[in-house]
Amino acid sequence: MWTQDVTRAIGPSEVSPELLQPLVTVVATLGKLGTIPGDISLGGDMGSLRARLLTFSSSVRRAMVHPDGNATLLRHALGATKEQSGAPTAITDSWQKAVTTVKDIWAKLQEDAACLRDACGAVATAMATTEATKGHLVEAATQEDKAHKGLMAATRVVVVSSEVAQVTEVVAAHDARVAEAREGLQAATKATEEVAAAVVAALEAKKRGQHAAVAHGLLEQLVAACMGAYNYYSHVECCLRDIKAMVGVTTGDGGPDVPKATQGDMDVPKELAEIVVVAEALWDASAQLAQEHLLGTLRGVRSLLATSSVTEATKITQRCQEASNALPRLLPPGLC
Repeated sequence: MWTQDVTRAIGPSEVSPELLQPLVTVVATLGKLGTIPGDISLGGDMGSLRARLLTFSSSVRRAMVHPDGNATLLRHALGATKEQSGAPTAITDSWQKAVTTVKDIWAKLQEDAACLRDACGAVATAMATTEATKGHLVEAATQEDKAHKGLMAATRVVVVSSEVAQVTEVVAAHDARVAEAREGLQAATKATEEVAAAVVAALEAKKRGQHAAVAHGLLEQLVAACMGAYNYYSHVECCLRDIKAMVGVTTGDGGPDVPKATQGDMDVPKELAEIVVVAEALWDASAQLAQEHLLGTLRGVRSLLATSSVTEATKITQRCQEASNALPRLLPPGLC
């Protein structure tokens, strides 16, 4: 006795290489983020973007390794339904735990990417409001030139009287004007230097803001890719729930209200066999994709985040394209 009243998992006809693409996109997007010049301070206790991305990449690696959960045990478990009714459920529970662990890592990665996205958006907005411009520098330089001309004019001495008292008075007045003009020039020069420093800082801030805006867009893509990876493992988890429900109906492991199948019903039905094949294929495909392409590329991403090497960035782009091209062959024929 088999029931179809179970949570719907993805079917064989719905399996496609596109389901794996988000895993590649995550790595490719991290590579693009690594090409942004310099570093971006995120403010507060968040530190810098590159430091946070290095931590992020470590979590991505942990999600992709998923050493626990042997997919082939599912198929072997089905053969044990006649001899040992509890074996399939125990194996399914063990594998489901492994899948759920990976899925939860991707959920956390999505949250972290969203946090970084919002922080970069705030930096981009703040940098765009910087007021110091080249116009301010031109105005300050004009005032400095005016003060310099004033000093030059003040240094000219015209003494026409031959009386000592009058000459002394004229010289004293001249010295006072020169001193005042010199102070004015010094103040104007200092103002020009301050405005120049502010303009340079503003230009650098504008550049950082532009970089933060680029990072914001890429992080938006990273959030979506992490969601895609989360959905991928949710499909696997859903398959396992369906398998567990079907096996439970057959063996009586589903609970006291679930009838146990008769001996004549013990053959594995087509629906169950198809879901097992899909679950195995999805899990094994992601593991193979990681081992053959993504884990090595992630090492390159970490190097890129540390060095900003153009050569490394080119390699990462090429490797991610190769990974995308390899997706169709990672799924068994007939499933895609």
